[in-house]
Amino acid sequence: MLHLLESFCAAAETGSLNKAAEMLHLSQPAITRQIKSLEAQLGAVLLTRTPRGVELTPAGQAVLPHARAALAAVAACRHAAAQASGAGPGRLRIAAGMIITLYTLPPVITAFREAYPAIPVDLRPGHNREVLHQLLEYEADVAFLASRVSAPGVKAIKLFSDPMLLVTHPAAEPLERLRDLAGRTLLVLQPGAGMRHEVEEALTEHGVSCRLVEHPTVETIKTAVMLQMGVTILPASAVREEVRDGRLAARPVADWPGSGRTVHAYVRAEGVLPEQVRTFIHMVKQHYRDG
Repeated sequence: MLHLLESFCAAAETGSLNKAAEMLHLSQPAITRQIKSLEAQLGAVLLTRTPRGVELTPAGQAVLPHARAALAAVAACRHAAAQASGAGPGRLRIAAGMIITLYTLPPVITAFREAYPAIPVDLRPGHNREVLHQLLEYEADVAFLASRVSAPGVKAIKLFSDPMLLVTHPAAEPLERLRDLAGRTLLVLQPGAGMRHEVEEALTEHGVSCRLVEHPTVETIKTAVMLQMGVTILPASAVREEVRDGRLAARPVADWPGSGRTVHAYVRAEGVLPEQVRTFIHMVKQHYRDG
């Protein structure tokens, strides 16, 4: 029954059978079979197909919180057993978004390892849903994301602001607003990346049309800007060294939607935080407050 509940919850949370399959590393037909099996056992249709994916039926809405609670209870049992057997304590397991993994956490992890060499540190990158899934399944002790997300059983801890910047070649005309991008070549990550989604939403909100050129990584984007192949939008943490060294120029996006980009730590709402998690979160705050 557990794997059936996992498939149902993944489909409900993503709104897509394909995305649920990717999350659980299964094929789409396998997800469909498992959900149909669960529906047969419960005697009710839980999901309906739509042109955009799947939606919960009234029965599905009623079942979902119980399914989540059942999965959380099993994960808690596994965690308790691991701690009782001595397998859990003494390790710091971190899940984080891609850009945070590459540019935000490395200096803090280095400092943590120097201060606490006996505590192994595991860092697992992923997209938002993958990161939260690891936290809720007790595969990670703490998660770090720049997007403000809400999920049952998860608590957010605000850490620091990492503003979005308009990044150009030092010799190029400085840019300050999204509307300054109209008609320009904007270098972006490939579809599926959280940063790409944020940039496209911001451009749409301001009605800005520009030519998007896709790159596989942030590093290739920065290199392309240095070669004057276009401009880009990136968080300050991703270009700190290049701006300091004069290889790139950057200014805050004055009209970025909302209150800007803020990095949060996410922890499970229940229980007491392990000492190593509290210490690491404090070190992240301290590092970027002083920096």
